[in-house]
Amino acid sequence: MIAHFERVLRKIMPVGDDSGTEWVDEDWADAESRIAMEEAVRNGMPPRALGVFARWWQLETWLRDLAYVELRARYGREWEGILKAGLGRQAQDLTFGHMVNSSSSNILGYLDYSQLIRVISDHWDLFEKALIHRSAWDGRQEELKRIRHRVGHVRWPHSDDLHRLEQTLRDLEQGAFMAFASYNRRFMPMGTADAVTAGWMNRQHPKAKRLVDHAEERYGTRLILEASRRPWATAQQVDDPAPGLLWHASFTLRSRSVGIFELWREIVARGMDSILVHLVANDQKHVEFTFSAADSGDEISDAIGYALETVLAVSRLSLPEAPDYQQWQSRARSVDFRVISGSGWNIVDDSTLPITNFGAGGGVGRIPAW
Repeated sequence: MIAHFERVLRKIMPVGDDSGTEWVDEDWADAESRIAMEEAVRNGMPPRALGVFARWWQLETWLRDLAYVELRARYGREWEGILKAGLGRQAQDLTFGHMVNSSSSNILGYLDYSQLIRVISDHWDLFEKALIHRSAWDGRQEELKRIRHRVGHVRWPHSDDLHRLEQTLRDLEQGAFMAFASYNRRFMPMGTADAVTAGWMNRQHPKAKRLVDHAEERYGTRLILEASRRPWATAQQVDDPAPGLLWHASFTLRSRSVGIFELWREIVARGMDSILVHLVANDQKHVEFTFSAADSGDEISDAIGYALETVLAVSRLSLPEAPDYQQWQSRARSVDFRVISGSGWNIVDDSTLPITNFGAGGGVGRIPAW
């Protein structure tokens, strides 16, 4: 029975691999989860339902992740103002403090699928390049909603549900690559008068003057500040504000390390989490703070200063034995939905080709134009 689940949830070799070999990560699920799935099937759950739910999970969580980044890039910290439909459910959920987890702070997780699709439709210009042609996208929604209803109401899946979902994921491969790769296609703004460039590129911010060289010389911690543009952004100049542009403040620690729980706790204590789009937690020696340039340049410039102070404050010369990469990812993902580790947002770029983002039989073999 376990072998069946491994076939359903296997990881696929990257597109272009000519070995003809498919491989399975032996640690794809913990023992309790394996037993639960095996016993569910043994007691009447159709195995196909597991596959359908897994593919639906990929689809809906991807759309939420995408919506979060694009809405933050467009509206900055005011992004939640257009998602009022989820506020009541989120507030109710948060009253059960013993059940709060890393996704509880994401209001997008409290929208029905139909509400999520409506948000995407109302802001189509932000999603056009990441999805398929609008007429095809709109036409597919009725079938996808039927599948969602069967999943949500625990009904038997239709024999074609899995194939329909996998075809949709294959169709979304190119757009997902563009969304991820544009996040990691970085540039350094020069000669602009915005507060972030002036404050940190030109060292005019008080904390930049005081801490940048000190951090590298005394703590072995280097700050690199870069920007990226979302695929829908048209402006070439870095303005203030600049919707569609993201700032990335990356910290590399040579002789010191940070703990992800300690770092996030300090971020929240300093009130930085409201302006932070992502905390990219690559490993204990490399973390990155992402901000939306739709917010005030002065606020972002101050936040970069707080980020530098926070990294220095929580870093330590020696820590217990560093966790392996999978352990680090697991810890990071358990903190908050804004903490990114082992995700396309911090892995995929123009060089990671060929690639499959969803492992549903599709992929991207060359860089698409956008």
